[in-house]
Amino acid sequence: MTTRGILSIGTSGFGGRSLVGRAVALAAGFVLAIGAITLVVTKASAQAPPPSSPGGSSMRWGMGREDGELWLMIRASNLAPEQQTKVRTILSSHRTATRPIVDQLRQAQQELGAKLLSPGPLQTSDVQPQLARINQLREQLAQDSAQTALEVRAVLTPEQLARVAKTRERLRQLHEEMRQLIQPGRPTQP
Repeated sequence: MTTRGILSIGTSGFGGRSLVGRAVALAAGFVLAIGAITLVVTKASAQAPPPSSPGGSSMRWGMGREDGELWLMIRASNLAPEQQTKVRTILSSHRTATRPIVDQLRQAQQELGAKLLSPGPLQTSDVQPQLARINQLREQLAQDSAQTALEVRAVLTPEQLARVAKTRERLRQLHEEMRQLIQPGRPTQP
């Protein structure tokens, strides 16, 4: 049997692709999947802080989706100048304290990505130490985020807190309206 004959064994039912063609397609799909996983795992915290603006937008730097409540407290409360100073001090202090943790998290995510793309077989147990480290660092960041929010909350007046609560509820309503426009068949959530 010729080489061409060996490579074309079993082509029926696979669109006429040879064994080598199917293997190449499978390998390409695997590489794309691993690349996508690595991109998702390693994307966090890679941006530099934006420059300060007169409106105080620099106070939002470093806040991800999990810090939405903190951002809402800052933006919706209409802080007085002395409150802005206190909040900036709180955020700066926590940013300085968490920077090493963010760097360690980035490093752990990069190590996980490298391991996922390394040659040879890989089991869940092989990446478990990196996953445990990533989870530990994320937990530390979540704890600090909650502490930051509590400290900022302590700066606000009862009237400001009421304004924040009202704004939060309105944002929830708007989000629900947008979801209904995009997915009209789904039931409304409370």
